[in-house]
Amino acid sequence: MAKLTRTNPPGVHKPFSNYSHVVTADAAQRLVFCAGQVAADASGNVIPPDDFNAQAAMVMDNLEKALAGGGATFADVTKVTIYIVNPHDVAKARGILSTYFGDKPPASTLCVLRGLANPNFLVEVEAIAAV
Repeated sequence: MAKLTRTNPPGVHKPFSNYSHVVTADAAQRLVFCAGQVAADASGNVIPPDDFNAQAAMVMDNLEKALAGGGATFADVTKVTIYIVNPHDVAKARGILSTYFGDKPPASTLCVLRGLANPNFLVEVEAIAAV
């Protein structure tokens, strides 16, 4: 298992939410790259676009399954990228980091886009893990 070290170097602003500016992975045997996960169930049914929190929960459930497929967990995640389509959902998107990563925050990028691959998607999350 990789030894992950999370730091916020001097001279860089304090993180705006629960993330680390730098995550290093020593002795990693494998890197796990997860594609962006969306609010679609195993049959491809998409949650309606009126509930960001429900979509975020499904996205993170899908991400957890994708990580497991690579032999990783949320604790192994070194970097996440969160994509959202509504700037009013920034606080909710940042909440994903504290809810799912707690005291082991990954490096993180949050992007507000005009849209995602399906117009019903409100949020998408991709991750990189080291194990």
